[in-house]
Amino acid sequence: MNFKIILLILLTFFLNSCEQEDDSSTGTGLILAIVAAGAVVAITNSGGEDDDTTTTDSSDSGTDTTKTFSTNEYDGSTNDLLTGGLGHKGLTGNIPSAVDPTNPTPTEIRTATIANQYKAMVDMRSSAGYGSLYGPSTDNSTGKISGTEYLAYGTDNSTMLVQLPTSFNRSNPCLIIAPSPGVENVYGAIGTVGEWGLKKHCAVAYTDKSSNGIHDLYTDTVNLIDGTRTTVNKEASFIAKGTAKMDIAAYNSVYPYRIAQKHAHSQQNPAANWAKNVLDVIDFAFEVLNLADSFGEAQTITVTPSNTIVIASGTSTGGTASLLATEQDRNDLIDGVVVASPTINVPNKKSFLDVISYYNIFQPCVSANNSNGLPSRCSALAIGGLLTENTLRTQINKTEQILNNYGTLVTSNIIAHNYLDIYSSYANLYANSYGQFSVTDNLCDYSYAKVNGNSSPTAKTLADLADDFQASNFPSSGTYLINNIGNDGEGINYFNLSNGNSDGYLQGVLCLRQLVTSNTIFGVSLTGIELENSKLVKAGLQKTLATGDLRGTPAIIVHGRDDPLAHVNFTSRAYYQLNKTTQTDSKLVYLEITNANHIDGLNQKYNVKNQIPLQYYLHKALDKMYKHLITKLKLPNSQVIATLPNANVARRLPDMDSDKTCAIKFSNKILTIPEC
Repeated sequence: MNFKIILLILLTFFLNSCEQEDDSSTGTGLILAIVAAGAVVAITNSGGEDDDTTTTDSSDSGTDTTKTFSTNEYDGSTNDLLTGGLGHKGLTGNIPSAVDPTNPTPTEIRTATIANQYKAMVDMRSSAGYGSLYGPSTDNSTGKISGTEYLAYGTDNSTMLVQLPTSFNRSNPCLIIAPSPGVENVYGAIGTVGEWGLKKHCAVAYTDKSSNGIHDLYTDTVNLIDGTRTTVNKEASFIAKGTAKMDIAAYNSVYPYRIAQKHAHSQQNPAANWAKNVLDVIDFAFEVLNLADSFGEAQTITVTPSNTIVIASGTSTGGTASLLATEQDRNDLIDGVVVASPTINVPNKKSFLDVISYYNIFQPCVSANNSNGLPSRCSALAIGGLLTENTLRTQINKTEQILNNYGTLVTSNIIAHNYLDIYSSYANLYANSYGQFSVTDNLCDYSYAKVNGNSSPTAKTLADLADDFQASNFPSSGTYLINNIGNDGEGINYFNLSNGNSDGYLQGVLCLRQLVTSNTIFGVSLTGIELENSKLVKAGLQKTLATGDLRGTPAIIVHGRDDPLAHVNFTSRAYYQLNKTTQTDSKLVYLEITNANHIDGLNQKYNVKNQIPLQYYLHKALDKMYKHLITKLKLPNSQVIATLPNANVARRLPDMDSDKTCAIKFSNKILTIPEC
């Protein structure tokens, strides 16, 4: 810690110590000032739901660089780091309700969001392994972990959170980096990566990757860093902006009740900066780890990257962010990488948006006989000349064949029925994000708003708005994707759930698709504004491409073969091949798991019984990486692990490098993945 930081600490302590009241249940009530992420900021240690946050604007260029830091202590009994005070069993129950649902406290929001993140990402059925193979407790304890949380804004008002367990060992420090999956809030990785790290007595640093934030345009309210809502002000995590063609006020009058979402509408293309978000939170974590030594202790050990085990880990887009950060880690901050199901964009392969925009066309027909499918999508495809079959059964078979001919695995077909909403939501979200469009652009005549059935959009209730942050993903809490053309231009749920003749707004679906290809579905080149929009989307996507260069860092990718969102052919297999082709010092291991998909939480939601929890192998891979970094124990070989969902545990979930695995081979630039 340099002299400037020490001086600020002493000065701020002197000025504020007499103003702070001691709170024995939450902390010391001490205000400290430090230099972090290049700005002078304040940290408030007040705890509980009555945080006294302090801000310091260090801008000298006219740009608002105000950052707010806060810290809370949790005793591991009334509240804790991992379960929000609910404990291992409490997480499986109903989401706790706030005393006042229209105005929940930060503590109530935090507890609810932790519970929501667990339910979204983790299969919490005991039959799947919760409580025995994974979960906050596998030994009949409560699973509660005491410690301190530090919350801050980073680049582009990304939210950063560092959890420091009481059991953290400064003599043998470890730090786990856990970027959130999807567009979830900063606690998004707590039930997957955070759980492993905290149980290992490591500090855990989280970032929402600048992807989470809701601006309700009708009430002009926004999220603050702790999830509470207020009218628009500079402390918001996200404030929507209009364009030269239409400002927010004009848009709100023409399209009332709409919602702007940060990842889609920040006009910053967050995915292009995910690596920076991860590297920023590492810097912040080391500031915190050394600041913590100043809380009444003699500082005898400085925690630095050179004496700390640092593992970057995440699932889905969190895994992507971890890989990209390692590629750009020029200061050697990251010692190892363990990711699951990364949505990584690999050069010269079909991109994530390419895949989901294609599935967004055909999967509703493939799923026509399922409760969430659309028989009328099959009819619309036939009328539009995209299908020649004339019976529903043959149309379903044909569209499934079209998807598999596109390059996806047949094994992903059965689970894809459960991902329909994700295809539609993400296709719109990523097209907006890559093209850096404003909410006022109404890209492909889509928007977000609350609707009931086939009614026009209405205002969200205060309770719904309050629930947005703590809900597990987006759209959430009564918000739906809107077809702005419907109801004579007032808007309608894009799926028209109560209309048996709905084609799921095929017009908008095809519009999103042509942004990726620069052609219509029939191969006709785009012109005019449609071509310009496509160029913007493609340019933004280029900024997210991986290089495959992990700089010699040991890494493990775990991926479910049946993944219907981040299809293995275009993501992990492609990335592994790129890395092995271009890197002579590659230390990348690829584990492909049969009978596993993208999100374990959906297995429970849809009562899926023929899939295993990928969480189990993510944690096993983290174990292997940790031992490798500590003892130089050899990493596992790249392999397919052949699981058996309905067998006993030993056969159901074989060990790595056992006789139930098959070697993945790479030779002469050819990757061979056995069926196993």
